[in-house]
Amino acid sequence: MHRTVDRGTADVQPGTRLVLDSALEKRHVIAKRPQLLVAAALLALVFVPMGLGAPDGPLLAITRPMEGTLFPRDLAPPMFRWRGDSRGGRWRVAVEAPVGHPLLDHECTTTSWRPTAEEWMRIVNGAVGRIGRFRVRLVGTHGQGGGETEAAVSFSVSSDPVGAPIFYREVPLPVGYAMDHKPLIRWKVADLSSGDQPRVVLSGMTTCANCHSFSADGRTLGMDLDFASDKGAYAIAPVSEVTRITSAEMMSWNDYRREDGESTFGLLTTISPDGRYAVSTTKETIFLKFLPDPDCSQLFFPIRGILVAYDRLSRAFRPVKGADRRELIQTNPAFSPDGRWLVFARAPVLDLPRSAGVVTPDTVENVTPSLVEGTRRVCFDLFRLPFSEGSGGDPLPILGASSNGRSNFFPRFSPDGRWIVYCQASSMMLNRLDSALYIIPAAGGAARRLRSNFDDRMNSWHSFSPNGKWLVFASKATGPLTQFWLTHIDPDGSDSVPFMLEGLVDEDRAGNLPEFADPSVGRLKEISVSSVIKFSGPPLPRPAK
Repeated sequence: MHRTVDRGTADVQPGTRLVLDSALEKRHVIAKRPQLLVAAALLALVFVPMGLGAPDGPLLAITRPMEGTLFPRDLAPPMFRWRGDSRGGRWRVAVEAPVGHPLLDHECTTTSWRPTAEEWMRIVNGAVGRIGRFRVRLVGTHGQGGGETEAAVSFSVSSDPVGAPIFYREVPLPVGYAMDHKPLIRWKVADLSSGDQPRVVLSGMTTCANCHSFSADGRTLGMDLDFASDKGAYAIAPVSEVTRITSAEMMSWNDYRREDGESTFGLLTTISPDGRYAVSTTKETIFLKFLPDPDCSQLFFPIRGILVAYDRLSRAFRPVKGADRRELIQTNPAFSPDGRWLVFARAPVLDLPRSAGVVTPDTVENVTPSLVEGTRRVCFDLFRLPFSEGSGGDPLPILGASSNGRSNFFPRFSPDGRWIVYCQASSMMLNRLDSALYIIPAAGGAARRLRSNFDDRMNSWHSFSPNGKWLVFASKATGPLTQFWLTHIDPDGSDSVPFMLEGLVDEDRAGNLPEFADPSVGRLKEISVSSVIKFSGPPLPRPAK
């Protein structure tokens, strides 16, 4: 079943697939200043009235929130938005919380309204566990006009708080541009319960820095961070108000069997819940191709690699048995909340030559077209095995996320260990427009597509709140510049109608890698990186134009 979102009155039922308005499915051209042009395109898509002037188009429609949205009770006052032509009149907004109990009534001249903190608290108190209604209508118009002059959406407020900050990165697009302008990349911490702007904690990096991971207690931060021309360098640092990363906090995945003479990146590293271990894809070969399309501006994924564990206490490496087969790609490691299990993505190795750890169109002709066009597919399956302090064990395929003819990747456990949410696409991983979020029991079972997904608009990079009640994910639902969305997860694994976390990502950038962290991470004000690290290393290899 399909329903169109952003129409203001569509009732989204469980199992509904969220489908974008046709106006949001446009593709955009990037020229000399790509980040500014994409931002302009995004603003036009989100805020310019859609369908106005058409004989059968609605004169007025609420765009945020969507019908049936569920808000957390500790959310800062959100923005309500609608589209329409005031025709010289004014907008009158009203809130009932619950329905049938008028609570607020305002007039405004713009097509947006945000309640004050006091007003929002009244709304929350009236709509917790009940249904509220937001209504907007046109008043005081000059002349006559056709179409609807009133629109309304229902919403409710959950008694479950979020209770945790989100740590994330924002980058300009396309990715090739970002790699040439690394100082523009920023890392931020956002407190969803505060009306304050997200805090920039790291920026101005001139070397590559990528994936990050926190221990469950928020005391340890891990981050990919190039150091001394070492692409396998990784920072593991204690988290404090000012988290300092110097050479003392660095290790390198290249130190595992360095005598082999194989360079490695250490891809998609994760920290164990207790902060003692780090697990990463090593001895890997990466396929890399930058593309001009802002919707998918990079192909980047491993085509071979094994999982290796690093013990911070002994400073020793150990291949994870069961995930160390050279004829397979083993990547995307994720720990269970108790640290006993490791889930990872696995696929057959692609028969492509290794060249300094990276395969590009320079080294392999005619590979990129087959992958881009889908004539050559790479499908990952999810497996799990006992971690056993890094010694591993027998890998078991996860029913529902393997052998399904699709690519399954980015598994994440719910904090209570009951569920795994993962991504599924037709091929590969990372930046796939057809990527959708699925949920399965942690031990495997029937896979269920989350209704929060937006069709063919990349739903990915997800993270559970520490209390397990909310899931943040990244999506291109509003255009090429990826934004973050929040949905509620019930005890039975059902998700609610999502809403966009407006204001977290700047208008000229895309957000990625959102990660909920322990509430203590909210005190993080700065990640201080030593200039020795910050200005070291050559740029990431680039393919020929």
